This record gives sequence, structure tokens and C-alpha cells, in this order.
Amino acid sequence: MKKTYIGIDIGTTSIKLSTMDNRMNVVYDVQYMYEYLTPHKDWTEIHPDTWYEIVLKGLEETFQHIDSHDVAGIGITGQMHTTVFVDKHGHSIRPAIMWNDARTKKMIPKIREKLLESSKTAHIAKIVSTGSPLANLLWVKENEPDNFESINKILIAKDYLVLKLTGIYSTDYCDSSTSSLYDLNHDEWSKEVQELFGFNKNIFPKINYSSKILGNLSEDLCKRFNLDRDIPVVAGTGDNVASAIAAGCFEENQPLISLGTSGVVVIPNSHHQLKETGKNVVAKIQKNDNTIITQGTIQAGAKVNSWWMNKILHTNQFTEEQNNISTELLGKNEVLFFPHLSGEKTIYAHPDLRGAFVGLSLETTREEMYLAVLEGLAFGIRHLYELMRNEEKPKYFTIVGGGAKSELWVQIFANILNTPIRRVKSAQGAVHGAVALAVMGVEGHLNLNDAEVQMVDPSESIANEYEQRYKKYLALSELMIKFATKES
Repeated sequence: MKKTYIGIDIGTTSIKLSTMDNRMNVVYDVQYMYEYLTPHKDWTEIHPDTWYEIVLKGLEETFQHIDSHDVAGIGITGQMHTTVFVDKHGHSIRPAIMWNDARTKKMIPKIREKLLESSKTAHIAKIVSTGSPLANLLWVKENEPDNFESINKILIAKDYLVLKLTGIYSTDYCDSSTSSLYDLNHDEWSKEVQELFGFNKNIFPKINYSSKILGNLSEDLCKRFNLDRDIPVVAGTGDNVASAIAAGCFEENQPLISLGTSGVVVIPNSHHQLKETGKNVVAKIQKNDNTIITQGTIQAGAKVNSWWMNKILHTNQFTEEQNNISTELLGKNEVLFFPHLSGEKTIYAHPDLRGAFVGLSLETTREEMYLAVLEGLAFGIRHLYELMRNEEKPKYFTIVGGGAKSELWVQIFANILNTPIRRVKSAQGAVHGAVALAVMGVEGHLNLNDAEVQMVDPSESIANEYEQRYKKYLALSELMIKFATKES
């Protein structure tokens, strides 16, 4: 029997299903777009059964194109932090509150103040932010007491799908350790947080390592899809860890940049080393794994690119617009762009921070402004990385996500970081990391083909010029945070 594995990724605006063999060769892919809800200013929500309905549709289509007898396991990943509240019947009590929701921004200072009351929770005060499960849970407690009393379990996005597919309540170390409800020193739910905020310990699900087989696809679903054999389902993990798995970042503990809806920097180390800046994520992919990744986010991420193209230029000709930018302009652009269009969580912890162009003149061109947008995010990513870095200089950065398709942008990153960029051309998405987890869960190990990669080296002269521009970017950052703080 030829074994295949199905990966599922619950993204922010799309759901992907990928079927691959145990050598990570793609057999069949399918993707569905969806929209989340914005019922009020700063609110982002989703009815979690929306995910389930789409996944059922995706599985139905997948089983029409592959032999179900070959499927040996299912792995799941998804957006981190998005919080689902379920009752004793496993039904969602209210719409899930998403990771990019900002309704709790006025609550965050008080939450931090309370966390700082105890030395055992002080480290959580540094990472709690809008969209954190802790903040989302407190909002429900304070604003919807009836719903709060009905909560039997809180789950993250992919955990809800695991529940619907298997009937099992579970989460993994990645999603629990980034929830602001977790004790990083003892690798368990924080008893102190539960006591501080009056949470019942029973609402927190069991934490499992990511590749652990939890159970099988439910009997009802097997009947629905005419399956005559059990298909194991593993616990899964957050999308950033899944992307790092697929990109091979854990093999040499080299940093990862993900250019998706948000811009994410992931720095792995195998020594359980906790950093002062960024979220320390317990990866725990397999049972005896002690890897910690430090993760930070630029909220706007590659979205700055689509914002500039769609909202400002009113075009979708990305390639054409980038081809109009002369490579002679790299490192010499007088225009600077501050990329924090939708607040900032990791560097400044300021949800009201906004972006800016600086250095405009009557001679400024369309191409210079677009280049500044691309450079601005790269400067922001470098700033974030330098605050979270390991002591050892990286050999390379791996870059994945939609933004990594741009050769110009990847070259800009190489020069601004003054480090080679490894761009993985195949099996690079979070959904492929979900497949990898299923393979590890069923077979105990993962054998990868040599991934098709492109190494993009920096130019010494251009990197030197960008070094000077980066210093100006840091000066601009200081001014912007002062301005935002004064305004607020």
C-alpha cells in the first residue's frame, strides 16, 4: 500500500488541505477562501463551524481524487491564539475571537499590572496582548457572564477541528505556551494565572506533543466518506511551528521568516532557552523534544504589499509594478516607510501604533514609494530579529509565505539582513508541516527528500548602504513611538 497523509491548515482567510506521501511529495491540494466577521470596530470573529463545514467539503473533494485506502493519517495546523469557547456538549457558545481582534486593548494594561503582582506570572506580562487567549477569556468573563459560566473548554482554532473530527479535547504545547495562560518554567497550565483571574482549571484541555496520535476519524465521518478503515489524527500545532517544520528550520536551528498576513520571525533553539523579547514557544513536536522557538510578529506583514497595490494604486499587477523598480535604486532610496499599519505587539506592545512615509519630495516617484514599502517591512523584520536573536550568527534565514514569491523582496531581505536567504520552492507551507506531523505520528520519523531551495546572497556594497538606511529607520522608529504615545 502506498501511504499518503492529509494535512489541514486553518488559515486566517483560507483553509488548505494537502495530501502528500511520506517523502513530502504532493499528491493533491485544495484550498477554499472564507471571510471572518467584523461586527464592531476592532472586533474580528468567526463562527468556528465555518471551518468545519469547509474542511468537510475539502475532505469530500480530496477523497474523490485519492484512494482513501492509502490514507495513513491526518495532521492539523492553524492560526494561533484564535480562541473557541465550547460548552459541555462540545458546541461553540459564541463566535471565536480571532488572533487579530483588538477589542481588549484597553484591558491589556490592567491585565499586565495584575500579572506583575506575582514573580511567577511576571514573564507573562511581557507577552500578553490583544488577541491573546487570556485577554479573550477575560473579555468574555467581564462582558458575557452567562457565556462564561457555560464554558466547558477553551480551544484554539485547530483544537476545535480536532474535537469535531475525533471527539477528543486536546491542545498542543505550541498553542498553550503562547496563550498567556501557561507556565513556561514548569511546562503546564499556570495555576497562578488561574487563581489570579478566577478561572476553573477544568476548562483547560490536556496538552499533548504535536505528533501524538489522539484517536481516529470519528465513526460518523467514516460513514460519511465511505471509509472502511480507521484514519489516525494527531494533535497538531500552530501554523508558525508547522511552517518551520516544513521548511526544515529545526534541522540546523536557523531562523525563519514567514511573509504571510502577518510578518513572523521564528528563532529555534534546542536548549529550552527563554528570551526576554518575543513569545517563547514550546515546540515539543515529538515526545522527548525540548526545542523552544522564540517568535515575534510584525502585525501588518506582507499585507503592506497588498495594501499598497490594492488600496493605494488600485491594481493587482504585482509583478509588473515590481519589475518597474530599478535594482540600481536598492540601498539608495531616500524614502523610508514605517510598516506598523495595524499596531505592534512584540517590539513596542502598542496596538494603536500606525505607519508612515518619511522623506517624500516633489521628485519622489511611484517606484520609490513602492520600494520603500517593501524595504520598510524588511527593516521591521530585522529590528524584530535583532531583539530575539541567538548568540550565534545565523548561516542563513529561511523565508516562506506568499511574500517569498517575490524575487525582488527576497533580494531586499538578503541585503538588509546581510545574510543569505534560503527560499524553499516546495513543501514550504504550514499545511505541509501538518502533513509532516501526521507522518511522524504514524511512522515515528520523517524522511525528507532534498528540498528544492534557492540561496540568495547579499551584495556587500548594497548591504553596506542598507546598513546606513537601517540606522535611519531605527531613528524614525523612536520618533514614531513617541508620537503614538503622545497621541494616545
